[in-house]
Amino acid sequence: MNKSTDSKPSLFTHLILVVCLVVIGTFTLSALITYNNQRDELLADLEGSAQESLLRLTSTLAPYLSSYSINEYEKLIYAEAKLKKFHAVVIEDYKMGGIVGESAYITGYVKTEGKQFQPYQQGMPLNDNAEASLFSVSAPILSKQNENLGKVTLHVSNDVIQDELHYQLTHTILTSITIATLLLTVLLYFAKRLFIGPIEQIAQAIAAQDDSGIPLSHVPEFGNQEFSSLSQTMNNMLDVIRCSHHSLRLEHSRLLNVIDGTRTGTWEWNVETGHIDYNGAWQGILGWDISALNGPPNLDWKAFIHPEDKVESDTLLEKLFNKEIEYYDCEVKLQHRSGFWINALGRANVVEWDKNGHPLKILGTHQDITAHKKAEEKLRLAAKVFTHTREGIIIADSQSRIIEVNDAFTRITGYSIDEVRGEKPSILHSGHQDAEFYKKMWQSLTEKGHWSGELWNRRKNGEIYPELLTISCVFGEDNKPMNYVAVFSDITSYKEHEHKLKQIAHFDTLTELPNRFLLGDRLKSAMKHAKRNEQYVAIIFLDLDGFKSVNDTYGHEVGDILLQEIAKRMQRSMRDSDTIARIGGDEFVAVLTGLTSPEDCPPLLPRLVAATSGPVNANGNLVQLSASFGITLFPQAEDVDADTLLRQADYAMYQAKLNGKHRYHFFDAELEQALKNQNEHLRSIGYGLRKKEFYLCYQPKVSFRNGEIIGLEALIRWQHPTRGKLMPNDFISSIENHSLIVEVGDWVLEATLQQLTEWQKKGFVTQVSVNIAPHQLMRPDFMDKLILLLARFPHIHPNQLQLEILETSALEDIVVVSQIITRCQSMGISFAIDDFGTGYASLTYLKKLPAETLKIDQSFVHDMLDNNDNLAILEGIITLANTFGRKVLAEGVEKREQVQLLLWLGCEFGQGFGISRPMRAEKVLSWVKEWRLDPAWHQSPEIKDELYPLVDSVIKNRARIERMQSYLTKKNRR
Repeated sequence: MNKSTDSKPSLFTHLILVVCLVVIGTFTLSALITYNNQRDELLADLEGSAQESLLRLTSTLAPYLSSYSINEYEKLIYAEAKLKKFHAVVIEDYKMGGIVGESAYITGYVKTEGKQFQPYQQGMPLNDNAEASLFSVSAPILSKQNENLGKVTLHVSNDVIQDELHYQLTHTILTSITIATLLLTVLLYFAKRLFIGPIEQIAQAIAAQDDSGIPLSHVPEFGNQEFSSLSQTMNNMLDVIRCSHHSLRLEHSRLLNVIDGTRTGTWEWNVETGHIDYNGAWQGILGWDISALNGPPNLDWKAFIHPEDKVESDTLLEKLFNKEIEYYDCEVKLQHRSGFWINALGRANVVEWDKNGHPLKILGTHQDITAHKKAEEKLRLAAKVFTHTREGIIIADSQSRIIEVNDAFTRITGYSIDEVRGEKPSILHSGHQDAEFYKKMWQSLTEKGHWSGELWNRRKNGEIYPELLTISCVFGEDNKPMNYVAVFSDITSYKEHEHKLKQIAHFDTLTELPNRFLLGDRLKSAMKHAKRNEQYVAIIFLDLDGFKSVNDTYGHEVGDILLQEIAKRMQRSMRDSDTIARIGGDEFVAVLTGLTSPEDCPPLLPRLVAATSGPVNANGNLVQLSASFGITLFPQAEDVDADTLLRQADYAMYQAKLNGKHRYHFFDAELEQALKNQNEHLRSIGYGLRKKEFYLCYQPKVSFRNGEIIGLEALIRWQHPTRGKLMPNDFISSIENHSLIVEVGDWVLEATLQQLTEWQKKGFVTQVSVNIAPHQLMRPDFMDKLILLLARFPHIHPNQLQLEILETSALEDIVVVSQIITRCQSMGISFAIDDFGTGYASLTYLKKLPAETLKIDQSFVHDMLDNNDNLAILEGIITLANTFGRKVLAEGVEKREQVQLLLWLGCEFGQGFGISRPMRAEKVLSWVKEWRLDPAWHQSPEIKDELYPLVDSVIKNRARIERMQSYLTKKNRR
């Protein structure tokens, strides 16, 4: 049931309203009539009662009026007024009026608004309420003598009649309502049961409907004849409707399936209005949305026709309109919304004509046949390919019997279609392939549905030829082979060309020896064979000595002849199992196989040496060369591949050249392993640097005089993941001449400046010295990088950084080093020469190097107390430093006696285990707080007897120096 019916009132509601209106109207009319009748009756009763009271009063009042008994008759009229509920009773007493001088004496009682009676006084105007009474009656008061004594007037008001009428009306209404309610209940009950109930059941039965609006259930049967007949009729009608609708739906579904399945666009053309109505398939055909096609504005499919097809289409439509043809049937090209053209098949028929024979309505379809047209084109193309392709094609049935071949098959094999139709392809077998080959072919066809490969077949004339064959299986709907298609080509010329290419690819064109590629294959094969048979292989790399001078002197033609002749000689000198290959220029490689031990190789070498060193006559020029040989053996202690063996032999050959040429040299595997270890060590250092495995320790430098901490030296350490803590001697030497030393040095500088910043934040300001490797110092960008690094730490003054360089590195290029030191000093950075005394510096070098500090190598300090020579060197270094105005600092100070003697010699600064071991940065501040000078340092040193001659010499030298200083001082004063 739809929403519009749900919002409407029910039939029962209408019936209730109608019955209620009828009953209410009837009883209302009846009540009005009864009311009027009762009112008339009440009025009549009131008039009669008033006349009766009037008669009684006129007869009763006469004596009182005659006797002037005013009080008596006032009581009488009061009692009458109250008894009869009159509105007013008025007496006009003529006799009393004569006494009072009036025409009449008026007295009586009048009802007030409060329902009480008020006496009427003489001279009081008549009450308005009395005048407003419903009616009044009057009668004269006559005496017995028939004398007119006065007049009595009775006023009757609405109160009496209204009260009575109200009571009567209330009684009538209540009675009417009761009767009407009973009557409505009875009427509605029987109407609901006999009429409305069946109608509601019918409505409920047809309320539940399917999508098409047809009731889902039957109308129930009823007890009375009329409704029973109605339900049967309706059920029969519903059955017919359901059956018809089901048939229509089936037909409609079939039609939609046909239209949707064929993606057919339908259209209905109203010729009079020109409007064309399209179905949804047109969106897939033309790309336009259906709302855009149907409009407004309405689009005409004829406007999309290609100009080449429009004339034919219009002609056929005109013939259809003129009834010259029965149907419109035309293939046209329609333009898609995207701009491309599609092929469409249009069909139409006129379904409605006017009385004059003009078409009114046309129904038609258009189907996209682009894919069909392309398939037709492909079929035509496939037929052309099948006929004109250069490859032979065989089509066989499921039993492998030939049913069709193309012209190329006849050209290649010599057989015509008539000669092979019905035969099997085995007619072409050459016998070159065994049964196992064809078994694998059919296995591939069965499992994969295809096979391809090369084989040899036989032509009709008996000639054997190679072909490249591809066989594909065509399966039917039951997934069983239906046909086999074989495509093959004669590859005779390809095989010949392949042979030439192999010759070019595997052999040197000049010497016809195997080239590098074929050498690799043979070497790998020899290695596998040797390993399997526990034998040895010798790889000999040889290079002709002085071959370039031959080319330069005699020309390349002579050089080529020389290479060819030497190649032939080497081939003749070698065994059949060996290989000699030219790998480029004047380089050759020989592979000697089948060696039972390494000792089998040397006896074979003289023949190769002789083959390369004998004189050669090249175009009348007698040329003689020698060769250098590098030899390596396989197998080795470690697994190596062919490329590694060639590199080893090449390396050994260069060693032979370095040793004087015209000789051979065996590769040293231990040296190779050392190089590998070195490379691995370098990689681990780089990895450790990236993983932050390096850290810095700091060793204090102090003054022996006052204990002042003049700075610290940053010393690098490596926390190796497997070897533990490593000292600089364990890794620095291996990277001194490698780019890694620069990375490590840069890291040390940055880490030092960062640590200085952290200490400075905590109130500790000092100087830290950093060792700089020669490779880092001599780089062109050293100064630029140092300036940028200092700029990143603006709170660190350059004088807080000291750079230490080895004496040996300073001597490599003293001019450049001196310039670098000068530039750094201009910025505030100081320099120290480390390990001074271990190099070969002259006084000139010491003069040219502007370093502020000389650090005495610890090797001299260590034995100074026992070794006369070391002590002499120390004294010389200290004297030189003092002479040139340089600060001198002793390294490796461990004992108190060393400090005492150093002070006596004139060295006031030092560092070493005797002061403090190198410590991590977090321990420096606590050490600084606890550091105290050892008072014993200032005591006189105890000198051993064997050192006294040197000490005496030192004393005499100092005396001469003091005299010289005194002389110069006096001379300057003059």
